[in-house]
Amino acid sequence: MPAALAFVRDRVPRPTLRGWGFLVAGILLLVVMNVMQRRDLSFVALLVLALPVVGAVGVLLHRPQLVIDRRFTPELAAAGSDVNVRLLVENRGFFAVGHAVWFDRAAAPLVAGARAPFPRLRRSGAGVPAVFDYELEARHRGQHMVGPLTLLLSDPFGMVIRSVRVGGTDVLTVTPSTVPLPRGAVRLASGAGSAPTSRQLGGAGEQDVISRKYQTGDSMRRVNWSATARLGELMVRQDDQQNDQHAVVILDCAAAGYAAGHHRFSPEFEWAVSMSTSIALHLLGEGFQVRLIDAVGARFDPSSPEELLLHAARTSVVEAEHRGDAGEAVGDHAAPALPASVDYRLAVSRTESSAGDLPPLFAVVGRLDEASLHSLASAARFSSGAVAIIVTPPGAASAGWAASSRQVLESAGWMTQVITSDEAPSAAWGTVDGERLVL
Repeated sequence: MPAALAFVRDRVPRPTLRGWGFLVAGILLLVVMNVMQRRDLSFVALLVLALPVVGAVGVLLHRPQLVIDRRFTPELAAAGSDVNVRLLVENRGFFAVGHAVWFDRAAAPLVAGARAPFPRLRRSGAGVPAVFDYELEARHRGQHMVGPLTLLLSDPFGMVIRSVRVGGTDVLTVTPSTVPLPRGAVRLASGAGSAPTSRQLGGAGEQDVISRKYQTGDSMRRVNWSATARLGELMVRQDDQQNDQHAVVILDCAAAGYAAGHHRFSPEFEWAVSMSTSIALHLLGEGFQVRLIDAVGARFDPSSPEELLLHAARTSVVEAEHRGDAGEAVGDHAAPALPASVDYRLAVSRTESSAGDLPPLFAVVGRLDEASLHSLASAARFSSGAVAIIVTPPGAASAGWAASSRQVLESAGWMTQVITSDEAPSAAWGTVDGERLVL
């Protein structure tokens, strides 16, 4: 029933305030004509009533034949940024389109531009389209539907209005906001719980690596930039053991671990996505082969920053299988069902470098259930060092479970930081057990 009402509201011509005024005036004139026996008013009354009716018929019969090409700049937008939307509109019909107001529909939580007058558009000649631009606020990460273009058609006298949707929809991809992490040594505790040891990540020690001239087919990740600048020609690392190193980044995407907000937007989960993506981007830049693991147990190995950002834009929270809404769409994407608990230990144990070295392990998590927490804790033994960041809502309500989770992880050898979602992601790399984590 609501769908039928929406269809009628959008497709059937509706009187404007002026149109209602003419209809009421026409009816009053007919009443006065009958009461006062003034038949000379009949012509005026019928004329006043006919204007809205004729306008409605004309608007109903007018079917614009427009071709819409929608383009986004940039194509991949960061959360919180503005996106320029350009519409290239061609009129393929025989009649001009005018007396209209246009706006582009956008799915929540996007904020589309305001309504604007649609200029009179004649039949397009020589394939030259009309160009319309507006700004779109991409507030939240995800893949969001934009379109179709909506025209509010009116008659020349402004008596009625009719909503017409033209063109299709396009997907705007909004990536998480990320923070650059400085290069340097990462002090990691071993999985056995031993004292932290200093470990250089990737290119931090490039100056000590033997270099050779670049050859066609060499990966750009092997470029030794310091040697290139010193010698004036492109040089690559010849014996780069770190280039074969893997690193694992775990993102807890279980819905139960985060508080849901407006439009099912969770600040804690968005913070976790932003932080995990920032870590993965940094590791890719340092030459690591990064493996992402989520709460479903799915693994993803991005080969480029663009691929990583696109994957992060599609990431959504998932519901547990025992809940009735498993597989429900979050944002614009269907979320897979979450197992009752996640075996992080098994997922991490399958990742190691070609040289047999254990990978460094990073985890960004919310509130884990007991089984998943102990599984994550035991995964530290399969890493060369493990760092966990526990994301909590602002306030003291979450202090209890966060402290308990931290104790379990640290007893298994993890270096753990508890941080609230209203703090900057860079604050996660503060003091952990008296040592400064520098990525």
